[in-house]
Amino acid sequence: MILLWIIRVGNTMGRNTNIAIIGCGWTGLRHAIAYRLCGANVSWAVVLDKRRASAIARSQPDTHVVQDAQVALEDPAVDAVSMCLPSALHAEMAILAAQAGKHILCEEPIATTLEDADAMVAAADENGVTLMIGANARFNPLYRNMKELPQEGVIGEPALVRLNRETYLLGSQHTDPESESLFDEGVMMSRGVQDIDIMQIVVGDINTIHASRAPQRIHQAYTDDTSIATLGFAGGAVGTLTESCASGRLETVNGKELHTFRVDGELGRLYSPDPRSLQLFSFRDDYLVNGWPMRKDIHVPEADTVLLEVMHFLKCIQTGQEPTTSGRLQRRSLELVMAAYRSMGTGIPVNIGYVAIGV
Repeated sequence: MILLWIIRVGNTMGRNTNIAIIGCGWTGLRHAIAYRLCGANVSWAVVLDKRRASAIARSQPDTHVVQDAQVALEDPAVDAVSMCLPSALHAEMAILAAQAGKHILCEEPIATTLEDADAMVAAADENGVTLMIGANARFNPLYRNMKELPQEGVIGEPALVRLNRETYLLGSQHTDPESESLFDEGVMMSRGVQDIDIMQIVVGDINTIHASRAPQRIHQAYTDDTSIATLGFAGGAVGTLTESCASGRLETVNGKELHTFRVDGELGRLYSPDPRSLQLFSFRDDYLVNGWPMRKDIHVPEADTVLLEVMHFLKCIQTGQEPTTSGRLQRRSLELVMAAYRSMGTGIPVNIGYVAIGV
């Protein structure tokens, strides 16, 4: 029912909006589906790989398929672009799109350097266009639940936070030119940027980080395939973040990604064994059963976070409101990831003061 409501509302949002999707790997194709559900017209698909370009041209006869992004950017009918490219290409393409007067939805991370991120934000501001980052965890109802329950005092003040992501990637995934590659960017950049954002959604701002990387096991990788960070939160909690794309165990070798998140407070615990379910254990009086604490399983309705992300983007470009995942705000997650890599290089913790962008 919720998904049907989302689709009905979304169908009215994209009317008369023309989109160019730049980078048509798995993520780009999901963006295309979401835009069509919102009633938008995907008028251009910029595809790097010739074979994929031919396949998309056959399956999407109403979409112009090209390999040169400049052709799509020069079309005055295009209102906005979705950038689903490797992260190192984000800044150059976003600046070109902003200069062409196109609104921008860019997959996370915003960029691979803070200088590039700042240049993207500045280009959007100078050209009066919206820059939104596709941090779709912000649209996941699971993490909204995990944020609201501690605020209601159900587990008391958070004290210990643990997030683990494990997967196992084979070298064949390195060859897809349309997709972000963990082998180029490192697992802390490709996956950690999202998980750091998740931890901040639930617990609040992070102000210290101490990170290290494990010995290399996937030798196609140019940087970390497994890394761990100890985090200090502004509210006093401490946390650990473990990222691995070299976790060769039965479940992960068979293709499953394991993603768990746990927050412990003075009155109990919140635990997510996967991104679709939540368990609560609380000693608070109104949660006791016959005087004993019990585990409560909380059903979280499944949501298409890419669709919700695209709906929010379309609303922002129609109303002029700043996205909840604006480039200005999502720069913070990149700043924390870059601090983690500095810590890996020096072996010492990094303190990160929070400074508002653009002042």
